[in-house]
Amino acid sequence: MQPYPWWSNVFRMDSKDANRIGAAILVAALALGGSWGAGYLAVPPAAPAHPAFVLPAPASSSPSPGSAAAPHSIAEVVAHADPKAGQALAARMCAMCHSFAKDGPALIGPALYGVVGTQIGDIPGYEFSPALAAHKAETWTDDTLSAWLQSPSAFAAGTKMAFPGVADENDRAAIIAFLRTLSDGGK
Repeated sequence: MQPYPWWSNVFRMDSKDANRIGAAILVAALALGGSWGAGYLAVPPAAPAHPAFVLPAPASSSPSPGSAAAPHSIAEVVAHADPKAGQALAARMCAMCHSFAKDGPALIGPALYGVVGTQIGDIPGYEFSPALAAHKAETWTDDTLSAWLQSPSAFAAGTKMAFPGVADENDRAAIIAFLRTLSDGGK
């Protein structure tokens, strides 16, 4: 019987083998570092003289000069908006923080059933941030809802709501059209 199993010879190495392996790793690391340094010296990082492509300017809600269309209000866009599309958008963007059911609970944010036409920051059972409570004299109209949905932090600087906003006017109008259906009158 052998003193060591057959596979133990595979793992046996003397100090010369260990030195060779260590030297190979060291040489590979030095070659990698040297090539990186040479590449950095040959092609230093520099900002391009001009951008590779120009991003289009964001669409503004005001008409361009020379266009015959008159500026429209958000109420006009809401009048033509699809509440079903707004419901889908609200389910995707708002439902994790807000309830839409009648007598629904306040989640992270207040329940939104019947919010259209109510005083801002005045929903029973929910404590609003001072930034939003400062708008208590105003009402949730199409215009105020649109401004809020576009950028909560711009509408009420210092609000606790971390939602970035809805940039597209048609999406905001669809959400507002959906919110209008959430009332006992269902207008």
